[in-house]
Amino acid sequence: MVDNQTSDVSTFGPGLAAIRKRRRFFFATVAVYVPAMWAIHSVSPTYRTMGTAIGIWVVILIVTMFWSAVAVCPRCGNFFHVNGMTLLYLRKCLHCQLHVNADKKP
Repeated sequence: MVDNQTSDVSTFGPGLAAIRKRRRFFFATVAVYVPAMWAIHSVSPTYRTMGTAIGIWVVILIVTMFWSAVAVCPRCGNFFHVNGMTLLYLRKCLHCQLHVNADKKP
C-alpha cells in the first residue's frame, strides 16, 4: 500500500477544488432558504404554495447533501465529510486530516 500521507499537497488542487465547490453548493442551499421562503410568501401566502416550495427546497437540499457527502479526499481516497454513518461538514478530512484549503497555503 502506498503511503498517501507523504504526497505533495500541491497535487491535490483539483480534488480539493471539487470538494470546495460541492461545499459551496450545499451551504448556498441552506442559506437561500429564509430569503426564498420570504419571497415566495410575499407573492403567494397560501399553505399549498409554501408547502410546495418547502418540499422543493428539501429535495434540493438532499441532492446537494448527497453530492457533497460523496466527495472523495484526494489524499486518502475516503469520503471527505463522511466517517461511518456520520456526516460532518468540517474543514478537515475525517480520515487523514487534510485541510480543505491545504493546496492554497504557501
